[in-house]
Amino acid sequence: MSQRSPIIEFEDVSLHKAQRMSRRPRMNSELYDALKEKIHALGKTAIRLTIPEGTNPTTMKHRILRVAAELNIRVTIRKIPGGLLFGRSTDEDLQQAEEVVQQLQLARKPPRTTRRGTLQGADNAAYEGSATGELES
Repeated sequence: MSQRSPIIEFEDVSLHKAQRMSRRPRMNSELYDALKEKIHALGKTAIRLTIPEGTNPTTMKHRILRVAAELNIRVTIRKIPGGLLFGRSTDEDLQQAEEVVQQLQLARKPPRTTRRGTLQGADNAAYEGSATGELES
């Protein structure tokens, strides 16, 4: 009988390295380092990122946001043909985002509720008429 090699492999890793590995986004390390460098160097300019074929723009957007959050830098990202454009968020960008959030919250307000068993508006009048047998056709 031949001796089989173990299926599971173990490797000793320093505690510092393990902490860095667990906090780091699960993306290509070269991409991570490049994004980190570009975001950290952002000034008054924006960066155009051409997205490789087969990569979802939303996925790349989330990667940029994740790296920026680690660096504690607020970025604004816009879709452009063939890629993304991102730069440091200005006060104007943050104000616009705040207004959009408020509009979305107003649009999601729940409908008016009524007491149980009562209907509102014209439907209520039709309901009452049908109970007395006076429903108009």
